[in-house]
Amino acid sequence: MKKRTTINIIKNLILLSIVLAACAAYAQQRQPITNMTSEDLLKFYKTLPLTNILPLSDGPVEINGKVNKLTIGFSQTGFNHPWRVAMLQSLQAEAARHPNIQLIVTDGHVDIAKQSDDIRDLLSRGVDAVIMSPVESAGLVPAARSVLQNKLPLIVLDRDVPAEKTLFIGQSNVTMAEQVARRAAEELHGQGNVVVITGLKGSSPAVDRNKGMENVFKNYPGIKILARGDGQWIREPSVKLMDDWLTAFPKIDAVFAHAEESSWGAELAIARANRCKEGIKQYTFDGSNAGFQSVKAGTFRADGNYTPFIGDIGLRAVIYTLADKEIPGKEKYENPGYALKLPDSPVVVPENADQWIGKGWGNFAPPPDPCR
Repeated sequence: MKKRTTINIIKNLILLSIVLAACAAYAQQRQPITNMTSEDLLKFYKTLPLTNILPLSDGPVEINGKVNKLTIGFSQTGFNHPWRVAMLQSLQAEAARHPNIQLIVTDGHVDIAKQSDDIRDLLSRGVDAVIMSPVESAGLVPAARSVLQNKLPLIVLDRDVPAEKTLFIGQSNVTMAEQVARRAAEELHGQGNVVVITGLKGSSPAVDRNKGMENVFKNYPGIKILARGDGQWIREPSVKLMDDWLTAFPKIDAVFAHAEESSWGAELAIARANRCKEGIKQYTFDGSNAGFQSVKAGTFRADGNYTPFIGDIGLRAVIYTLADKEIPGKEKYENPGYALKLPDSPVVVPENADQWIGKGWGNFAPPPDPCR
């Protein structure tokens, strides 16, 4: 009997060591796209700026008193930009806190048809909810409707869709653009020629950032918009746009761009045209640490501090919805469904850049300023 007890103890110790090893291996398993381990993500979670919104404790999520595996689909616009990867980091960080939650992540490759297919694929895989950040507003309406038709929660992040949804979550691109535009108007003393590099045509942030700019500039009749062009949130198209405008317009006082990448592209075009000495001012958006460094260096005059770290809030909203828990602060708004409007972050300018460097997203360095 004593020998059998000893054998059982040894077996249990072996089993325990296997379980512990499996847990350790899971903690070190790297997540798709971000390549972060669960351990990395749990540390990263502590740095996120908005964890006080829809707070949740660590541990397994209970739905109706039961702890079951939950599979949540995340359809991202695309991972061609580090801002989009940062959103996923915050989502994965929240998921790392809850061991019974599994994420299925899809890459829309900045293509409406691909992202629509991704939503259909997530539904066919039996997800319990969908989180989506759409590439374009109107084009993803059918995909959004399909989620609701399957009676699943749909949380939309950053870019909205004009269709029914459980909740849209985002900061206000309108009011944050107003902050940047007011700074531009002040520094231009209400006079000057401005070119505008928008984000992806048809996307709600591009529409709203343009609206916020116009809300301010309409009060300054001395500010003239010379041209607008679609920079698609990235650098290369913006270089081409700025090349053309520098040829067409002998006097440009400022660039109002919807993305840091567009502003860096515009600055490159200015240098190539030998027009650095004209002091064309750059006003931009995105809120990366590299962007804040460019503000400090004088490359940018202002950076709209629009955070990508909202994926964690999106997942918590899913959990609240599945658990029939009230979402404080949700409200009816201009589009179908409900919205949770997040607070604006202060625009980053030379006076406060040091306070914000390290609190933005991304750990890459800004490109060298070609005009310096």
